[in-house]
Amino acid sequence: MKKNKFGFEGGSIILWNRKISLIWIILIGIVIHFLYVSIGKTVENNDLEKNGIETSAIVTDVRKVGSKGVIRCTYTFEVNNSIYTGNVDDDYYKTGDTIQVLYLKIKPEINRDKKFLDRNYK
Repeated sequence: MKKNKFGFEGGSIILWNRKISLIWIILIGIVIHFLYVSIGKTVENNDLEKNGIETSAIVTDVRKVGSKGVIRCTYTFEVNNSIYTGNVDDDYYKTGDTIQVLYLKIKPEINRDKKFLDRNYK
């Protein structure tokens, strides 16, 4: 089969003079993305545990998501006259509840429910 100008040959690509199936490239990309996201969240959670600032937040929405009955709570809190939101999967909270959250001073968009961090990162 003749290669086109991009190095494609049917369902594969020629890379470093080797024929590599596109499915392997896609699978490797998915694994790398999964590792990047997983490690990134763990680093954020550890940073919040060590350097997070604690504040109060109000649960503004509680809803069931997905088919397995996961309860997702949305909360809001204020830092320097700006409103930030976050989510926690917990069926304990009700709309209007006050919860404690930790956020990063330099980036309040990174925040977690304190109870979640205490359960999972102590």
